[in-house]
Amino acid sequence: MKRTNVLWNQRIFTLILTMTIVWTLPAAQAAATEATGTLEWERALGANLKLLDVSEYGNGYSVVGLNKNTNFVYMAKLHADGTVYWEEELPLIAANGKRAVPEAAGTTKDGGYIVGATVSGIHYRYSDYYTAKLSAEGRIEWTNEYLSGSHASFNYIHQADDGGYLFLNNTEVYLADYSKTSAGRMDANGKVQIEKTVANGRFTTPYARQILELKDGSYLVVGGKDQIFYTWRLADDFSIVDEQEYTELSTGKASVTADGGYTLAGATQQGYVRLYVNSGHQESNVVQLDLTGQVRSLYETAGGGYILGTSQGVYQTDSDGNILRVYEVSGLDKAIPTSDGNAVVLVEGRIIKLGSVQSLQLDSSEYSVNIGQPIDVIVTYFEGATPLNVTKESSFRTSDPSIAYVDEEGNLIGVKRGRTMLTVTYNGLEAQAAVDVY
Repeated sequence: MKRTNVLWNQRIFTLILTMTIVWTLPAAQAAATEATGTLEWERALGANLKLLDVSEYGNGYSVVGLNKNTNFVYMAKLHADGTVYWEEELPLIAANGKRAVPEAAGTTKDGGYIVGATVSGIHYRYSDYYTAKLSAEGRIEWTNEYLSGSHASFNYIHQADDGGYLFLNNTEVYLADYSKTSAGRMDANGKVQIEKTVANGRFTTPYARQILELKDGSYLVVGGKDQIFYTWRLADDFSIVDEQEYTELSTGKASVTADGGYTLAGATQQGYVRLYVNSGHQESNVVQLDLTGQVRSLYETAGGGYILGTSQGVYQTDSDGNILRVYEVSGLDKAIPTSDGNAVVLVEGRIIKLGSVQSLQLDSSEYSVNIGQPIDVIVTYFEGATPLNVTKESSFRTSDPSIAYVDEEGNLIGVKRGRTMLTVTYNGLEAQAAVDVY
């Protein structure tokens, strides 16, 4: 980002994080800062596990997933330091005596779990839907089964704000080349209150992957048709009130925001990631991120930024989409923000807790000044994602003071034409930027 004393461009915060594991900036971004931090812990729960959800519970974490070898539900509780103090695997057996195969699951507010599964019927093409509520101790509290159709799949289930459950599923009729995706709501005891088709058609493949409750009482369904990303907004009775097609996107996720709106994160057809910020259902503000990969999860942080999980890693951004820190990892399933301002990550049978990061940031990675005309320099210190202006407390130096220097007020002053490097130091951290004098 280049800044001059004639035209001030938008300031972009960038940083490099040097940690116990490697934290980096996207390759195309200029490095303007240096930061240190720690990986709090990493826990391998099992290479045969597909971890589906995690949430903070008590002073630790609650995890649910699937044993890919046995099709048992996997449940675990961890202390804040990542120590597993309870775990269990449980088979789910349907009324017909067949094994229910979990396909979606979520943690619940009481420390328990909600599971969505399918059960083979009398013909291999037909399945029934099966849901189960499990207690915090892994005991079955209730189950519910209902007919689905041919080639059914259970895409998503999670607990609603009122204690009920929201779910998404798909069915396909291969011989007719017909597919449909549906959204539904259950009460707290698993009784289906409503279920309606969101999208369907012949020679097309609609799907839904996520359903969110918005603050106005409506619902947002995130999915797509074939290789195109779609969203559907539903009224309380699940009738469709709005459908949006994003032809430039192939996949994506959504997060409800504190202002009553929502934000989408999607991958373009070329593989780049974009944010679509919808404040109270206003027209989207599109933010192009200098990232590539498929979006796996998106959550708003307490500070108004985002924790974005992609096939390339975890990214923490501010509210404008500027990247604050990065953890590179492949095979990521989900990354969620934690109450301490950091994140917990599910990846290939492992759970990873990312720790606090201290960083120092200049308001530009490159400055342009005219001889004798000062320009102010702003230095920001971050503890996690919390900013603090430390310009007055920082020390400055340039590699060639005969070209430019910084006075006691934090003003960058050009002396003669040339190029030099500005270095700022605070609390043992350094940040650098190039300075051109004209």
